[in-house]
Amino acid sequence: MSTQQGIREDVNRKRRTHKKSRLGCPNCKLRRVKCDETRPQCKNCKSFGVSCNYDLNVADLQLYISGTASITKSPAFLFPVNNDSTFQLDRQSLDRLGRFQVRTVHSIGPARIAQFYQNEVIRLAYLHPYLMHGVQTITAIHDRYLSASPARQTRTEVYHFCRVASLFNQKLSTPLQPSDSDALCATAALLGVIAFSCFEASTPEEAWPLKTPAHSDLQWLKMLEGKNTVWKVADPLRLDSSFFRTLDHDLSFPASTSSGVENIPSAFIQVYDLENTSTAENNPYHAAVHTLAPLLHIECVQSTIPRFLSFAWCMRPAFKMLLEQKDSRALVLLAYWYAKVCHSQWWIARRALLECQAICLYLERHHAGDTAIQELVQFPKMQMQCELCLDEYTK
Repeated sequence: MSTQQGIREDVNRKRRTHKKSRLGCPNCKLRRVKCDETRPQCKNCKSFGVSCNYDLNVADLQLYISGTASITKSPAFLFPVNNDSTFQLDRQSLDRLGRFQVRTVHSIGPARIAQFYQNEVIRLAYLHPYLMHGVQTITAIHDRYLSASPARQTRTEVYHFCRVASLFNQKLSTPLQPSDSDALCATAALLGVIAFSCFEASTPEEAWPLKTPAHSDLQWLKMLEGKNTVWKVADPLRLDSSFFRTLDHDLSFPASTSSGVENIPSAFIQVYDLENTSTAENNPYHAAVHTLAPLLHIECVQSTIPRFLSFAWCMRPAFKMLLEQKDSRALVLLAYWYAKVCHSQWWIARRALLECQAICLYLERHHAGDTAIQELVQFPKMQMQCELCLDEYTK
């Protein structure tokens, strides 16, 4: 069975037609998911931690605090804010912190990561102002994504992002203490999520690589480089690290060191000039292909997010340069990855959907005569068509 045939069958097997719901709650319509119409609390709202608003007196996406008994309660009055901090936790900041704990943490990664952020990262945030601003930033962005204007940045997120960037850079410019390491790692990780979620395009034409070139293009990749640099210094896998004690399995993302062409789709072998002697040193596509290939056979769900993120986190400099140059073969690999992650978490989905569509259109317009590229890009195109159909269905 060819790679394309296998991918098509896999997509067809997973997509099912549904009866369109017109009586669902406003929350589900706002989140663009299918409502099961259970009253008084639909399953989607219950699992998402918000009050179902069939009753129009209930605000959109209002937190359902009484339904979160299993969630660690906010330690707002358990931990003192660092005395050296100028950060003041007003009522809005405390509410935002609560939303981070009962909602946003569950979208960052698997259950182990959510629990770690609920407990250890919150504790560290009260001791390190830059981390607290990072928590406030990602929660404010999440609030925006759930609002009626998800593409427009808010003053709140811009303020907290400026503060976390400033304080974080100040900390990194001073001699670091062992007690700083875990907070630095947590902040760097949040900044990676923030960078990926900072995306204001509303259409493929406004998204890279179709949009007018700008300094901010592929900024999320540059932020990931910064995260990797901080992690090398702070070392979250050291034995005394809180990260190591709870997340050692989720944080182990070694760059692919495989050689040759074993388990690589034949279409990739041909297009990317892979041979038995190929390595990351003599072929700029090698590591990206070897990291991506195993992901083609699994779904990107909460438990597998770390595996999918390894593609971005372990990207080699030579491959990043090809992306910056809009190299057609590099763009295809990124489009494949986007196509796999575009239906996962909110902070990944928006960029993945629109930039994947933009890549497909770019390749269609600028490389229409390259039959190998056009054949290979059919999978991302097909995924985008399925997503557009689903998007129309959930309106």
